Amino acid sequence: MRYLVVMHKTGTGYCAGAPDVPGCVATGRTFEETEALFREALELHFEYDPLPEPDARAIEVDGYNVVVQRTKNGYRAEPQDIEHVVTAADTRERAEDLIRETIASYVEDLRLCGKQPPERISEIFFVDVPLPVPA
Repeated sequence: MRYLVVMHKTGTGYCAGAPDVPGCVATGRTFEETEALFREALELHFEYDPLPEPDARAIEVDGYNVVVQRTKNGYRAEPQDIEHVVTAADTRERAEDLIRETIASYVEDLRLCGKQPPERISEIFFVDVPLPVPA
């Protein structure tokens, strides 16, 4: 199974988490250290909890990483580097269309006000988790 992982740069290093596995996070000083620690945390997590079906996916919109995932009522799309910007819709496609429109409008509004758009500080990658072999 492949799980989407979002890595954020922090003031002291990096923090990684998987949208499909809430509560499973890792932090480290370097990207590489954090990635290794997150892989280990994910493996440990799955030793004790059942594997959730991966659903989250990432798209890039105007240079920003956006995570799109299922919710109880449909789908949610959230850019990882822009606070307070989220869209929700009944289908994944509509949530993606809405976030494209919303980000474009948000960035244009910032520019019209003479402000710089937020800097991209997140990275997206996937972690493959081997399924347990039946006995």
